[in-house]
Amino acid sequence: MVIYGVNPIMEALRADYPILKVYVDEKFKHREIISLLRGKGIKTVKTGKKKLSEIAGTDKHQGIVAIVSPVEPTPFEELVEKTIATNGYLLFLDHVEDPHNLGAIFRSADAFGASGIVIPKDRSATITDTVVKSSTGAVFYVPFAIVNSFRQSLFNFKEKGGWLIGLESGGKDISRYSFPYPVGLVAGSEGRGISKPVKKLLDDIITIPMKGHVNSLNVSNAVAIGLYLLSVKK
Repeated sequence: MVIYGVNPIMEALRADYPILKVYVDEKFKHREIISLLRGKGIKTVKTGKKKLSEIAGTDKHQGIVAIVSPVEPTPFEELVEKTIATNGYLLFLDHVEDPHNLGAIFRSADAFGASGIVIPKDRSATITDTVVKSSTGAVFYVPFAIVNSFRQSLFNFKEKGGWLIGLESGGKDISRYSFPYPVGLVAGSEGRGISKPVKKLLDDIITIPMKGHVNSLNVSNAVAIGLYLLSVKK
């Protein structure tokens, strides 16, 4: 997999993620990254901006591109066990398709201490260079599981003792809500929200009250608010 940009590559280095090779612009002078690359003995190739753009598939590489091992998912059972054991909170994404949204959600999950993220195998964004870039490297820290049956994963989480709370319009005021832990926060896809079969498994639905003229939030913004409140109310 190809990743690019100063922040994602810096986080990959800090997380000791397997980096196979790095290409840098001939004028690249980020001292900390250069020092880390040398210290870890990672092969570094100096090249021109045109070559960097070809490798990255974009001009927005900030003078550095890395070839890394694919980010591997964590078994779903491990995420459930971790969430139950720590009385924590696990994030379930009901077919979020935009990679920029997924990357932003990883960033929030890292910032607010989620146990991990559960992603359906089909009709959902997966881990790509765009997701890595949008997450500013958070994908290297937040464990995630990819499941064949999203509904079955929710059912299994409930069987283990977890509560399922949906983040959707028409529910209880999130600012006044008393979360039960361990909890699975369920967020719906862009436009369609949480699907009807998934809603049937939910223990409750919470809503972010808004006072502006636009009556909905981007899913990544809504998830950020939900995870923040889960972290401070725990």
